[in-house]
Parts: sequence; structure tokens; C-alpha cells
Amino acid sequence: MEGDDWLQRPAGTPNPAIWILGHLAHSRAAFLEMLTGQRMHEEGWDALAGLGVDPQDASVYPDVDTCRGVLDARLRDLKSYLETASEADLESQPCVSSKFFKTKAAILVQLSHHEAHHTGALSMLRRLLGKERII
Repeated sequence: MEGDDWLQRPAGTPNPAIWILGHLAHSRAAFLEMLTGQRMHEEGWDALAGLGVDPQDASVYPDVDTCRGVLDARLRDLKSYLETASEADLESQPCVSSKFFKTKAAILVQLSHHEAHHTGALSMLRRLLGKERII
């Protein structure tokens, strides 16, 4: 996608692509905080892309390059965590209390489901905007 494609909200779609991209980046930080105990959220993003936040006018979101940069940085953080996580660590309780997850492994399962869901939404947005399939 390019240019204004990221800001479009075709009829019947709940979220513009820029919201999804920001939400994925913000959510990775939240999952990482539960895994490591380190806060990695971008300042001000909770109100834009946090859990349960309704998308706002797309123009209030950081630009695509910023969102991609944060998404990539959190991926590097996740890879770093996984390179050193032991089986015992994955079976341990989250660093941040959660009513949803009893183990860090459960967090990783949900993270993969969450990313797959929103990646599918991005794929559908591309199609609705007349873009070629990428999957």
C-alpha cells in the first residue's frame, strides 16, 4: 500500500490500515511487557491503538514509516527475548499480572493469533482498495 491507501476506510471496514499497523506495533509492546517486565510502549500510542480503542480520524496517527519502525523494533525485541528464553521461563507466570495468561508460552500463542488476525484484516483492506494479492 502507498500514500493515502493507509488512511482509507472502505465501506464496511472498521479500521484503516494505519490504525492496524499502529495497533500491531503497540500490541507487540504490550505482549513484550508481559514477557519481560520492561515497558516498551511508545508515548501517547495507548490512546490511539490500545486495547478496545476505537479508531480515530486516520490523520492523528503517526506516519507509516514511524509505525513500521516501531513494529520492526518490537520484532527485534521479541527475537532477542526468544533467543534467551528457557523452557522454564516460558512455563513461568507473566512478569505483569494478567487474568488471561497463566504462562509466558500462552502469551506467545495469543501474540501469534493476534498478528494473524490483523494481518488478514490488512490483506482484506488491500483487496477492497483494488490492490493485488500478496498472500
